Amino acid sequence: MVEIKKQLAAKGYRLTKPRQEIFASLDHEPQSVLQIIEKLKKKNIKIDKVTVYRTLASFVELKLIEETQFKNKISVYELADHQHHHHVQCEKCGKIEDICLDEKLLIQAAKKNSSFQIKSHHLEFFGLCKKCH
Repeated sequence: MVEIKKQLAAKGYRLTKPRQEIFASLDHEPQSVLQIIEKLKKKNIKIDKVTVYRTLASFVELKLIEETQFKNKISVYELADHQHHHHVQCEKCGKIEDICLDEKLLIQAAKKNSSFQIKSHHLEFFGLCKKCH
């Protein structure tokens, strides 16, 4: 939390109790705002939805967390591990897993077949998990 406090202070933010609780509720599995609020409620922590959205937006801006959207267009948030990875999501139960891929050939093909200068990409996979298969 010391590093987070420094990064927040550098941008003019304080590490308030709500921000600390929201950050502590995050992990490397993507979660929606409603999932985060539910996790906090289980710990008897009440933080309104607007505060959660604003806090998450600040954390994304500071690159402390990452935001991803899947087919349902609902944003999910996870700790930034600064290692590029992708996700696979179950179309039935919504479970999300990280997957690491060697994507060099895909990026080369995108550069070759486009007049764009490729700066980033977003690639997600959808299917059925073992439980739902």
